[in-house]
Amino acid sequence: MPASSARDTASQIAQLQKQLKSLTQKLKSLATSDEDAKTKKMQQELLQAQMMAVQAQIGALQRAQQQAQEQKMRSEPPAPVEPATGERARAATTLGSQVDTFA
Repeated sequence: MPASSARDTASQIAQLQKQLKSLTQKLKSLATSDEDAKTKKMQQELLQAQMMAVQAQIGALQRAQQQAQEQKMRSEPPAPVEPATGERARAATTLGSQVDTFA
């Protein structure tokens, strides 16, 4: 997934989370509204359905983002391991001779 596409996906997820927060606030305020019980129930069901749809969209975007990341990891060759040189090589070969052992 290109960096711009990843940013777009993250932006979409953030926007959907904001929308979900707004729907949650509407649902909370519905409890104290002056509507009759039947109207409240219908509005509650509608808001809950909208919240589920938004959550499903967020989940789909997150799965797509994860799959793209996994695909990227599979397609990139592993970084080459450089052999130890200079001071690191000397330290690696002399470490065993510098360890004191007590019996």
